[in-house]
Amino acid sequence: MEVSLEEFGTLDFDVKAWLNRQFAAQTNGDSAATDDARAQRLVTQLHFLATNAQQNSDRIKARFRHQAAQIGRDIAGLGKAVCATQAQLSGLAQAVDRQAASAPTMAAVVELGTAQRQLARTVEALGLQRSYTDLPQKVDGLVETRDFGRAWALVDGVAGAAGLDADEVQACLERIEAGAVGELGRAVAERDAEAAAHMGQLLAAHGQSELVETEFVRVRAQVGIKALEERYDDIGGLLHASAALITEERTFAEAAEMSDAVQEQLIERFADAMQTEIQRHVDSAEQIGAVSVRGVYDALVGFCADVGLDTDASSALSVGEAQVQHVPLALHHLLKPLRACVKRLGVTEADRIRDGSLSALRSVEFETGRAEAYVRDASRELDCVFSDVSEALDNVLAVVPAALARRAAEDVLMVASEASGILDAGIAILANISGFAVSDLATATELDAPIADLTGAAFQPLANEGKLDAVSRSVALALLAEQLENCTATVVANVRHRLADIHTQPRSLIAAALNGQNEVSETADLDIDAPEINTVAAAQAVVFLLGGAFRVPLERIPESSVWHGAAARSSMGVAVPQFSCAPSEDAVDIGEKMHILLPELEQAVAMHAQCANDAMPLYTFVLRHMDACDGDEEDSPLLAMLALVLRSVQRAFVRQVCCVAPPLSALGCRQLAADAEYIASVAASFGAMPDPDFAELLTSVLRHSAEASGISESPDQAETSLAESQDQAELTELQHTLHALLTHSEN
Repeated sequence: MEVSLEEFGTLDFDVKAWLNRQFAAQTNGDSAATDDARAQRLVTQLHFLATNAQQNSDRIKARFRHQAAQIGRDIAGLGKAVCATQAQLSGLAQAVDRQAASAPTMAAVVELGTAQRQLARTVEALGLQRSYTDLPQKVDGLVETRDFGRAWALVDGVAGAAGLDADEVQACLERIEAGAVGELGRAVAERDAEAAAHMGQLLAAHGQSELVETEFVRVRAQVGIKALEERYDDIGGLLHASAALITEERTFAEAAEMSDAVQEQLIERFADAMQTEIQRHVDSAEQIGAVSVRGVYDALVGFCADVGLDTDASSALSVGEAQVQHVPLALHHLLKPLRACVKRLGVTEADRIRDGSLSALRSVEFETGRAEAYVRDASRELDCVFSDVSEALDNVLAVVPAALARRAAEDVLMVASEASGILDAGIAILANISGFAVSDLATATELDAPIADLTGAAFQPLANEGKLDAVSRSVALALLAEQLENCTATVVANVRHRLADIHTQPRSLIAAALNGQNEVSETADLDIDAPEINTVAAAQAVVFLLGGAFRVPLERIPESSVWHGAAARSSMGVAVPQFSCAPSEDAVDIGEKMHILLPELEQAVAMHAQCANDAMPLYTFVLRHMDACDGDEEDSPLLAMLALVLRSVQRAFVRQVCCVAPPLSALGCRQLAADAEYIASVAASFGAMPDPDFAELLTSVLRHSAEASGISESPDQAETSLAESQDQAELTELQHTLHALLTHSEN
């Protein structure tokens, strides 16, 4: 309760009545207090008031003593001026009475005017001097009534005057400034835009613009950050609440006539305060996958747009120019929690696929018998793998900055390379159950690599159940290789397109912030290589198995005794003339297997089509990856694939013949010519062009036979010439080998 002292100065002041009123007022405020307590409280208040009055009196006396000398001098000067004025007025009156308009009279008039002005200045000085003594009290009173403008005007009006203590003036200015800042803080906290604008203008007029901005940001940031302490279940709720808060703060800042710099500082403070909550949501999203990280990223980008933060470099900063644009600090604060996550996003997504769909693909294994069920399951899991890869690439490339895009894409595409490992594993299993080495596939079209054991299923006719299962597995591998290649090509094409778009897009402030850069940098060239898929091995496995049945008769050729045998003789020792030579048993076996090769090939193609109706035909797949399609055979891919196997048989026949110990006998030469002509005729019946090595063998044998019999060889007796060779050096070596082989000692 305040004690009212206004009545003390009145003529009819009644002490008893005044005390009764004070007691009554205290009773209304505290009915439980006793009369002694209320009396004690009143006495204490009166004592404080008396002490304060005594301190004010002492302070005024001290000021007066300090300035008394100056006041005395001013009063003495004023007395002298009054006496001089009175004397001048007396002389002027006498001059007027005499009505003398002389020069001395005019000078007196001038002196009179001077005296009047001096008197006015003296009076003004006395009034100012009186104001010196109570300046702090007046300032305090104006500050208490929040009239800071008048307080500043009062101090500004007396600043620099003679006799005024500079420290006292500075103390008054500091009290006014502190009160004004406090009033500004109150107005800002209560969202009183008009009062905040007024106080801001007043402080700015006295050189405190920076203080105004600092106080505004401090108060509003403190209020806003407290409102953002709530935890949100999803980042959308956090960003929505933050965007609404920033919008309100911006509206208030504009109403309070604050600068754009103040608004930017507010957003920076809010963004900095949001980092912990954003980091929590980023960590949670990273556990789920790139799609959730992308959701957080998109939410942050949308938030930047909602609050008016620039995210793209200006149009003037096109790619290739050297100008620099700095990244806003608020953008750094918002995206800092994403930096580490984005840098490892490609690796984490690849690991997620390895643990998920790729692991499921690896768990699909060959079962006994046919491979149709394996193809169905593996194909389904392979689709899941590449579906995950495509989704991961879409999400990763939508988030990572351009500088990290290529590396992130390569990390994800590494899964496609690992998926091709199923082909290697499948071929290894196929080799194990079929009785051939995986290294044999490198020379699958030669059929001349030494095989230790020819009893495996790979070397049996297709009627053999084991061989049928082996071909079924090779067809399955071909299907998976085709699917793997197509999926990889589609994904890589999509990635290249996305990377090209990233390269042509304007430089992004968001990308720079995610890289931790303070300035927008150039975008590096982006390109990517397709993962290597071992589709050739799958095609080689098909060719190897289709030609595997020829290996048994081919392996017997070098050991045949017919190559060095002599002509038959009668009982009298006379040579029996031999007018013709039939193909050997091994050549007939090879020819018969050639005749049944087409049905076997058609059966393999049918097996392939049954596994996947929409897949590329088996023969097209094999020819494309074996690089073996010539001339007219392009019109019939099935016959082209048949020709491919037949040429491999012919080439293997030549290699086996070259393993025969030279020289051949005359009968051996005729037998070789018969075998070669027979095999050539069977292959020609399918329209297959001969292998160049086999054509050279046939030409050499026929020429040697003609020379031995004295018959000139016509040009059309040879299927082809050495000039038609696809490999001159190899055929030249072959020619030397055949020459040594055909050179014999018999006449």
